[in-house]
Amino acid sequence: MADKFNLGLSFPNLPYYIDGDFKISQSLAILQYIADRHDMVPNCKKQRAILHMLVNSTLDLRKSFTTMCYSPNFEALKVDFLKTLPEKLKQFEDYLGDKKWLTGDKINYPDFSLCEILNQLEKFEPKCLTDFPKLKTYLTNFENLPELKDYMESEEFRTRPCNYVVAKWY
Repeated sequence: MADKFNLGLSFPNLPYYIDGDFKISQSLAILQYIADRHDMVPNCKKQRAILHMLVNSTLDLRKSFTTMCYSPNFEALKVDFLKTLPEKLKQFEDYLGDKKWLTGDKINYPDFSLCEILNQLEKFEPKCLTDFPKLKTYLTNFENLPELKDYMESEEFRTRPCNYVVAKWY
């Protein structure tokens, strides 16, 4: 972690990404940069706006989750979080519909953001996707992507922690 201060990052933080002489931090900026490098960002402004809406919706879900995880009132907030979680998951399930990925047949960066938080939510509450079979299938499809599956089965992969150790749930 201390390395981040010695790498010449404009805003030292985790995660960071170094691509040759280009250095960047912040999860969303990294996701968008990688997506753009792989021609996943459409030219159409409306389609880009949809991607922004989707990724920001996943970030809202993540924020509510991490706020609870880091709160000294974790136990009380957990009850409320679990009460409202089905409503939030239903929105994603409804939006996904019969599509393979959020935007159709082709995976895009909001899928990475959503699948990361769904994976963490399942660790937190293993039955949270029981009533959302489309989201469960979606997450399974994501985790079965060959490169990701290989990584998740490797010794490098760590299933936890999801948060820093100062969190009430990490």
